[in-house]
Amino acid sequence: MKIREFADFLRGEGYSESSVSTYIRAVEKFYVFLKFYNFKEKSFDSEKLVSFLSSSYRTPSSLRTALSGIRKYLWFAFGIKLRVSADFEEEFREFKLIDRQTLRKFLDVSARSRKKSVRAALVMMVYLGLKPSEISRLRRFSIKYIDKVPAIDEGKVKRLLIDREVVDVLREIEVDSVVSLSVNPESLKVSFFRLTGKEFSLMDFKENYAYRLLEKGLPVDIVVEFSGLPLDRVSYLYRLLFLKSKQEIIGEKLADA
Repeated sequence: MKIREFADFLRGEGYSESSVSTYIRAVEKFYVFLKFYNFKEKSFDSEKLVSFLSSSYRTPSSLRTALSGIRKYLWFAFGIKLRVSADFEEEFREFKLIDRQTLRKFLDVSARSRKKSVRAALVMMVYLGLKPSEISRLRRFSIKYIDKVPAIDEGKVKRLLIDREVVDVLREIEVDSVVSLSVNPESLKVSFFRLTGKEFSLMDFKENYAYRLLEKGLPVDIVVEFSGLPLDRVSYLYRLLFLKSKQEIIGEKLADA
């Protein structure tokens, strides 16, 4: 078995038993990840791997150690080089809740844009968490319906339109049931940061969209499909939403007991 051979290899290289044990645990989690997503050792999504591992490794340094073990294993067993982003802070940052009043403020400011396409794109970024590159791919599309619920369903770009504000702004530029967007991704980035400032990132808006889907009672797997967030991050938001409610209930029922 390759894992056992890998452990023997590490010992032969002079690694301590503690280090060998740490690396082997990481490799075992790697195989859980592969089975969960139905990936293979030579074909998997490294970003999803980082997200998956971040639910077990609670600090950037511990995650780096785990990835180091997996990297060594893949090179030893398959001659594969694992390449992942060196910045793991996104996986450990806290969720920032953006309330409806703040979203409305951004909506009102975006309405000042003279170009309807830019206005619509900014609203889609703020309410749906879509990236400029994703919006650029949506040059021409139709609003579709999933059992009377409006949605964008264009390949990898999938969003349920649960906010009336988004539907309204898309209807403004709809012609013969087709929404046409003419935007430059780089210019759109500049417009977005002028609109939102430094307080929130695009990922914050994407996570808040997923959070609103969870608030409406949608199951985690559907939220993953229609938010573009990985399963582990949606699961984190789910726990955040419903564990908080449980804490409040416990406080209400037992605080004066």
